[in-house]
Amino acid sequence: MNEVVLQLNTRALLNYLQKSMGDIDATAAKILRRGTNEGVREAKRAAPKAESTLTNSINGKQVSLSHQQIVAGAHYSAYVEKGTKKGGWVPEQTLMDWLNVKNITPADSEMSMEELVYLIQTKIFYHGTQAQPFMKPAAEHVRKILPATAVRVLKNDLDIRNAKR
Repeated sequence: MNEVVLQLNTRALLNYLQKSMGDIDATAAKILRRGTNEGVREAKRAAPKAESTLTNSINGKQVSLSHQQIVAGAHYSAYVEKGTKKGGWVPEQTLMDWLNVKNITPADSEMSMEELVYLIQTKIFYHGTQAQPFMKPAAEHVRKILPATAVRVLKNDLDIRNAKR
């Protein structure tokens, strides 16, 4: 009688899988880290620049091994991303600082900076501000490149581990 016997040592398989979990976690964390870094880079590139406060506030944050976030920490970042509806009043000093950074002065030599600030405040009050998305395009960019990044990292990590064994 010819026969083939297949036997699976489940204990050895479970031990192997348990040892591999650390490798899988490390590789997944590396994929997330690379995606986060790319997302931060893209968000910083797309963010409008006045004083670089917004750009400098964009960072990656590791919540856990399998959870990363891209965060724009400037208190006004949501207003830039989504714009504002009419009705808000921008603080005078905020606009004054922005005008100074942008080197904007009144076209009319008889108008003071304070009057220019008031005109801008009034325009924003009646019309709001236009959205200048930078986080959403970064998220779309990460979604687009992450599969290829994952394949590269997995392939590289598996090749390295296979070479060691």
